[in-house]
Amino acid sequence: MKSLILTLLLISSFHFVTSTKRLEDLSEKELRALITIIKEEYSFSVNEKVDYAEDSNENIQVNPNDHVDIQSSNKLNNNIQVDPNDHVDIALWNKLNDQDIKNMPEIKDYADEATATRWLEWYLRVTQRFSQIGNSLEYDYLTNITTENAKKISDQSLLQTPFGRQTLPIAKEFNKYMKNSKNKDLKLIFGRLATGTMSHNDKDVKRVSKLSSDLESIYGTATVCELNDKKTCHTIEPYLERLMETEKDYDRLLWAWKGWHDECGNKVRPVYLEYVDLLNKNVKENGYDSLADNWIEDYEMGNSTEFENTVDQILKDIMPLYTELHAYVRGRLCSMYPNRFDCHGPIPAHLLGNMWAQQWHDRLNDVLPYPDAPPINLTLLLQKKKFSVHDLYTTSEDFFTSIGLYPMTPKFWARSMFEKPKDRDVVCHAAAFDLGYHDDYRAKVCTEVNDDYFYTIHHEMGHIEYYMAYAEGQPFVYRDGANSAFHEAIGDTIGMYAISPAHLVKLGFVDKEAINQHYEINYLMRLALQKVAFAPFAYVMDKYRFLLFRDKIDRKHELNTMWWALRIEHGGIMAAAARTDKVNFDPGAKYHVPSNVPYMRYFLANILQFQFYRGLCRIKGQTTKLHLCDIYGNKEAGQKFKEMLAMGSSKPWSQVLQSLTGETKVESKAVLDFFEPLYKWLKAENLARAYPVGWM
Repeated sequence: MKSLILTLLLISSFHFVTSTKRLEDLSEKELRALITIIKEEYSFSVNEKVDYAEDSNENIQVNPNDHVDIQSSNKLNNNIQVDPNDHVDIALWNKLNDQDIKNMPEIKDYADEATATRWLEWYLRVTQRFSQIGNSLEYDYLTNITTENAKKISDQSLLQTPFGRQTLPIAKEFNKYMKNSKNKDLKLIFGRLATGTMSHNDKDVKRVSKLSSDLESIYGTATVCELNDKKTCHTIEPYLERLMETEKDYDRLLWAWKGWHDECGNKVRPVYLEYVDLLNKNVKENGYDSLADNWIEDYEMGNSTEFENTVDQILKDIMPLYTELHAYVRGRLCSMYPNRFDCHGPIPAHLLGNMWAQQWHDRLNDVLPYPDAPPINLTLLLQKKKFSVHDLYTTSEDFFTSIGLYPMTPKFWARSMFEKPKDRDVVCHAAAFDLGYHDDYRAKVCTEVNDDYFYTIHHEMGHIEYYMAYAEGQPFVYRDGANSAFHEAIGDTIGMYAISPAHLVKLGFVDKEAINQHYEINYLMRLALQKVAFAPFAYVMDKYRFLLFRDKIDRKHELNTMWWALRIEHGGIMAAAARTDKVNFDPGAKYHVPSNVPYMRYFLANILQFQFYRGLCRIKGQTTKLHLCDIYGNKEAGQKFKEMLAMGSSKPWSQVLQSLTGETKVESKAVLDFFEPLYKWLKAENLARAYPVGWM
C-alpha cells in the first residue's frame, strides 16, 4: 500500500517507479555503487472459456494426497513475540534526517552523472526515513482515530515540507541534463523525480493535513441510528455492510442506504470540496492542468486522452456481457419486489447486496440459475467447522506458501489489527501495510468469519506477498508495484483461486462429484456478480472525480446529480431515494473518495487479474475451463509469479506483465473468454424469460 501521507498531505510526492532494466544490471560504475550504498545503508538496525464437456468435472484434477490439512495448517501463532523496541524511532529518524539535509552533496555540474548519483543516494536515504515515518503515523491514526494522532501527522508534514521544497527544483534541474543521458536508469529516475509536486504555502500544507484527517474521521466514526431508538446507532463496518449483504426487506435496506449516504456523504461534502480545491491548486502550481492529469500520469499509459480512450474501450468491450447480467438480475429482483421499480429501467442501488451497489454477489441466492446445484455456503461452512478469525489468516498463508511464496512475518502476527477493537474508533476499510522497516508488514481488517472476509484476507495478504517479494531484491527506489493497478490485481488473482471450485475441493469443502454443468454456471454467475458488475462502478468513480477536478461539474446544480447520471448511463444503477444537489454528496459515502484514493487502479486491476489468472493456469498446463483451475501446491506457477512480483517497479509495467502472460497490454479478452459460457447462458435465459436488455 502506497503511503497516503506523502500524497495526501502535499509532502514531496516524487515518483521514481519505472525503469527499462534492473539497477543492479547497470554498466555505469557510479550507479552500481549507488545501489550498493542504498542496499547497505537501509539494512542497519536502529532502536501496503470454453465449451462444456459431457463430464463437467473431468477438468478438475485432484491428487488424493494434494489437499489442505486444515487442522495442521491452522495452528495458532499465539506464542509469537517481537521486540517492542524494534520499530521506527520517529524522533531519531527526524534527527538523522535533519543532519543529512544540512549536508546535501555539493553540486558543481548538473550534467555530471557522478554528481547526480551522489545526490540521488543522499536524497533516497532521507526520503526512505520520511517514508517509514509516514507509514508508521498513518497506520497508528487509521487504527486509533484521535486528535493526538492526527496532530502527529500534521506536525510531521510541516516538518518535512522544507525538504521537498529544497529538492524538487534540484531534481528538475538535474532532469534537464539526465533526460538526454545514455544511462536509461538515471534518465528515468530523474524523470520521475521531476514530476513531483510541492506546495510552497505552509498554511495550505497544514490545512490539507487537517482536512485529510477530518475526512478519515468522518468516514470512520459516522453512524446511522435506528428510527425508533436513537441510542442504538451503527457504523459502516461491520453492522451496516453486513445488513446490506443479508437483509431482504426493501424498506429496511432503504433505511440503511439512505442513512449512511446522508450521515457520511453529506458530512464529507463541505470538507472534501475544500480539500479538492487545495489539492488542485497545488498540482496546477506544479504544472498540471488538474489533479486528474496528475493521477493519470501515475499509470504510465500515455497522456490523459490516450489513457481515457483505453479505459473507455475496455468498458465498451465488457458492456455486452454486463448488460445481459444486468437484465437477468433486474428481472429476478423485479419478481422479488413487484411494483417497487421500473423493470425496464435502472436498478435501485440498495437492492444489490452492497452499500454502493459495486458488487452484487451477496444476492446470488436470489438470482441463482440452478437451485438444484447450489454453490457452497462458505459462511455457514466456516462457522460449522468452527473457524476462528485467526484460522482465516493461516488458511490464506498456507495457499501462498504452497506455491513457494512467503510465510507472514512475526511482526505481521503481532502487530496487525485483525478485528475491530471495542475501545477506540478505527477505519475498518481493509488494507495492507508495508511499514518499510525490518519486515514490518501488517493488515488492518475488521474481520468476521464469513465468505467475504475469506476472499478479502487472501486479497490483502496478496499485497503483503508483493511487498515481501520486491523488498527481497530491490532497492528502495524500486519497491513498489509495476503500476498502482498491479498491486490490486495481485491480491484479486489469489482471491479468485481461493474461492474456485477446484480449490474448495482441495480444502475438503466441496465434493468433486458435485461439480457439474449446473454448478459451473452457478459459480460463474457468482463471480460475474462480483467482477463484471464491478467494472462500471469502478469506471464511474474516477470519471466523476476527473470531471470534478477539471471544474466541469456545476457544484450548485449537479454535484450529486452528475454522480447518478454517470451511474445510470454506464451501469444502469439509480439512487435508492430522492436526492438533492443542495445537501447530498453520495460519492462521499464511498471510502475512497474522502480518503482520496484513485480508483482507476481497481478498474484496471479488475481486468489484469484475469490476465494473471490465465497466465498462471497456462504455466500449470491448463488452457480450457479456466474457472476450474487451481494453482495450490504448484511450485512452477508460484516461481513464475514470484519472479514477476520481485521485479517491483524496476521495469515498465508492460514488461512485467509480459514476463508472466506474454502480453504487453491491459485488454478485456481474458475476462470475456473466462465468462463466455455464462454470456451464452445469459443471452438464452433472458430471451426465454422475455427480460428486456438495457435501461435507457
